[in-house]
Amino acid sequence: MIWTGLLRRFMRDTAATTAAEFALVVPVFLILVFGTINLGITFSAVSQIHYAAERAARCLSTNVSGNCAAGSINTYAKSFYQGPSVTGLNFVATTGACGNKVTGTGSYQLVTGISATAVSISAKACYPLI
Repeated sequence: MIWTGLLRRFMRDTAATTAAEFALVVPVFLILVFGTINLGITFSAVSQIHYAAERAARCLSTNVSGNCAAGSINTYAKSFYQGPSVTGLNFVATTGACGNKVTGTGSYQLVTGISATAVSISAKACYPLI
């Protein structure tokens, strides 16, 4: 009988519910916030690789000054990449049906808070021959 009274009092007591709800919600909230930030940084890397590939393909097609050749396109394209640290960043030039084509590839380390995952990033740009 004494236990039922204690149980009733325990069920009515709401003194620590805020702390318990906070402890349950904060980890999920932090994972969502930092995941969103990391996803934005990943999209920035993708956008920067696209930009560098487009600039390199255009330079190959409109090479008026002679400062970019197919052999040195990797160095030329890397000079335009201003994004986050990408390992194995490499640009390769080929000539195809669409004109001069530059393909950029790399790997970005997506940090989830618990572990780091390598995300492969690639971009292709083609510019017609002039």
